[in-house]
Amino acid sequence: MMKTALLGVSALAVVLALACVANPASAQKAKDTLRLALDAPIQGISYYLDPKPETVFETEAVFDNLIVFNEKDFKFEPLLAKAWKQVDDKTLEFQLRDDIKWHDGQPFTADDVVSTLNWVTDPKTTTIRFKGNWEFIEKVEKIGPHTVRVISKEPTPYALTRLAYLTSIEAAHAHGKAEDKVVYSAGKPVGTSMYKVVDIDRNKGIFLEKNPDFKHGTAAKMASNIGKVNLLFIPDSGTRIAQFLVKNLDLVRDPTLSNAEDMAKAPGVTLSMGQGTSYMYMAIDAKGRSGNKPLTDVRVRKALMMAINRKDVLTFLTNGREMRTPEAMCWKFQAGCDYALPTYPFDPAQAKKLLAEAGYPNGFELEITTFTAESIKGMAQIVANQLNSIGVKASVQPTELGAYRKKQADGKIQVIAASWPGGGNPDVQGTMEFIYAVPESRDYSGDADMVANAFKTLTIMDPEARKAAGRKVFDRSTEMAYFTPVGPSPALVVHTTDLTVEPGAFSAYSINPQSIRWK
Repeated sequence: MMKTALLGVSALAVVLALACVANPASAQKAKDTLRLALDAPIQGISYYLDPKPETVFETEAVFDNLIVFNEKDFKFEPLLAKAWKQVDDKTLEFQLRDDIKWHDGQPFTADDVVSTLNWVTDPKTTTIRFKGNWEFIEKVEKIGPHTVRVISKEPTPYALTRLAYLTSIEAAHAHGKAEDKVVYSAGKPVGTSMYKVVDIDRNKGIFLEKNPDFKHGTAAKMASNIGKVNLLFIPDSGTRIAQFLVKNLDLVRDPTLSNAEDMAKAPGVTLSMGQGTSYMYMAIDAKGRSGNKPLTDVRVRKALMMAINRKDVLTFLTNGREMRTPEAMCWKFQAGCDYALPTYPFDPAQAKKLLAEAGYPNGFELEITTFTAESIKGMAQIVANQLNSIGVKASVQPTELGAYRKKQADGKIQVIAASWPGGGNPDVQGTMEFIYAVPESRDYSGDADMVANAFKTLTIMDPEARKAAGRKVFDRSTEMAYFTPVGPSPALVVHTTDLTVEPGAFSAYSINPQSIRWK
């Protein structure tokens, strides 16, 4: 298996040796304190203002949504709302619980929901990074002290999903009255969920303690049995690994697989691997924006896809562990997902034949754009090697996110090999809006009918009719070889053996707060 260590092999060996013979800081179960590492600067506890994996975890720990989605049973469950109904194609009505208090003791009411949703949709609110997530909302109405209606601009089949993911409800008496929401979120924000904020220090980290009044959880969001959580700021990956191995951290998220397997050799250490909605994929510039003419021929695109041996990709990503890869750019459990055509099989002989038929018997030069994360970069290199085996001279260009965005906008991407979170929720909305229902500036397929059908899926309320529209999109995408999944994108967590950890949540962090518990 290809080695892609973030920490040098010799350096990791030294730290492992020290961990095995030394007995530094004791495990924190006795102190009922879970210590995690943050790998990005702290801006406060608000996914709205600072969207990244860490703030997803922090926000879920401190705040609640109106409803929550049970990712095991695939159903919505109540949280701040005890019941809801679809009044008409544009209107959702929520009956709120009347027995919930904010962390500062104030009662939770409909005013909090109205204040939050009015803020996220207000044109004057310019600090929210992904404001488009809530653009479907026309207005929010308070019907009574514990009843609200969320009215959409047009029929919105994914409204419940959007409210169940990343739409945390803020306190009207605190957040609503704060002039500077950034300062408020970095201070001591109050929530309703399983953990209270004790302190936020930009240099040291975030300190939380269990909320004894969190009694409204369901199977989908049940309180953890851990009393305190410290999220410590350690931006360097090698330092995070070293701190874990000398027992100053209890968990390390997303190390490389080779590092994770080496770390798990130390006493008292466990490697857990899970799967959410994420997967690895490849997309091809069929429109010819990048100027690489062979890619505009569907035979060439099919050849590239038939050169991919997904078993090799799986071996690299999981080292023999079984894990699923979807056969289209969605999972069958996602609302709006359906497809009949499978991915193209691994057939290098047929791939070479297709290249010759298209007029490229000796192949052509190809640049694969990817990202700098080791697992993604390694996957892209495997794909490049497989394309080289059919005569395509493929090279890999690892790119930071900002440079990728510019390259994408400039139409310079020939092939992208990356990880896609599947929209990060149990609906195809995110995938449709990012991959298919795109503006001209991001369209690499040039397939107007496919794009039009993708837009249709965003407004069809009937589940079966929506699936039928989705099937047209995903089957066309496969038929014309625009996009293809190439492997799983596993969530890796190395942790102490006194913890149970279930990675693989649908969120970007891949672990929910309730999924980390003391044994």
